[in-house]
Amino acid sequence: MLRVAVDGFNLAADRRGMGRYARVVLDTLGASSDIALTVVVQTRRDLPLASDLATFRTDYVTLGEARRRRFDATWFPWNGMRFRFDGGSVVTIHDIFAFRYPHRNPIARRREQRPIRRAVEQASVLTTVSKFSAREIVAQFGFPLKRLTVASPVPSEFWKPVSPAQRAPYFLFIAGPEPRKNAAMLFSAFARAFPRQDFQLVIAGTLSIADEQILRQSGIAYAHVAPSDEELRVLYSGSTALLMPSRDEGYGLPAVEAMACGAAVIAADRGGLPEACDGAARLLSPDDSEQWQDALREVAANAERREELRARSLARASRIDRSQPGKVIAERLRRAAEAVP
Repeated sequence: MLRVAVDGFNLAADRRGMGRYARVVLDTLGASSDIALTVVVQTRRDLPLASDLATFRTDYVTLGEARRRRFDATWFPWNGMRFRFDGGSVVTIHDIFAFRYPHRNPIARRREQRPIRRAVEQASVLTTVSKFSAREIVAQFGFPLKRLTVASPVPSEFWKPVSPAQRAPYFLFIAGPEPRKNAAMLFSAFARAFPRQDFQLVIAGTLSIADEQILRQSGIAYAHVAPSDEELRVLYSGSTALLMPSRDEGYGLPAVEAMACGAAVIAADRGGLPEACDGAARLLSPDDSEQWQDALREVAANAERREELRARSLARASRIDRSQPGKVIAERLRRAAEAVP
């Protein structure tokens, strides 16, 4: 029996890409008959928050309690290594945006970068989520490419087509406050594509203050929402298309979630997005707002084109093995444990 600890510090709070990835992998690890799984949380206050999320067989302990136990290997899903136990270690680096877009505050910058540096220097095994991220890690740290394993994110079984809500036609944008999300370009293209406001832009997630100001001044019809996963699944399923204009993504899990729900996807041709979309999306330059304007108009006006993109999305989703990243992480945990003297 392989005794595995998992860094669960962010498990309850992180509902974005890393958190979704961790829970899908934990589903597979927890179902493995030869793995004894222990999720490590920061304090006892975190125990019920984390355990309420469990669909997998596991034990939950605090970091202090975990230090009194022995583990064969530990998995760190959160883009770095913040503690360590005896035994092997597997760290998943999703991206190196802490280095590509360093925080202006030196204390915050060190706090964001230190766990990644520690992982590169100390981990038994490094995994990442895309070939793009693997190349970025190699370029930043000189880490040997052959020592990196790619285990790409997959949507859970939850993400599937559902009956859409009755509402005016809309495009969906999964937002974020980071400039790389490229919201301002999208707002500009959307305003020119639909000057009569005959399509709405539904924005799910947080915008920066600057992007909020641009949005209010853009003249577009929009709804800014903070959906639950159930509500997001309905939004994916009923959208004219999901829009992902990001200049940089380690992978781009929302694109694959949307495809699993049968949505057409229009995405940037940068970062990990081409890998995530796997030939099923309309890919555009994130720097060419005219391309986006034209694509928005085309997909809005051409039902045949929309259905073609939706069919490609569902075909892409049907090829996904939802246990694959968990199987890869499990194999690397075994390898890390065997490497310890």
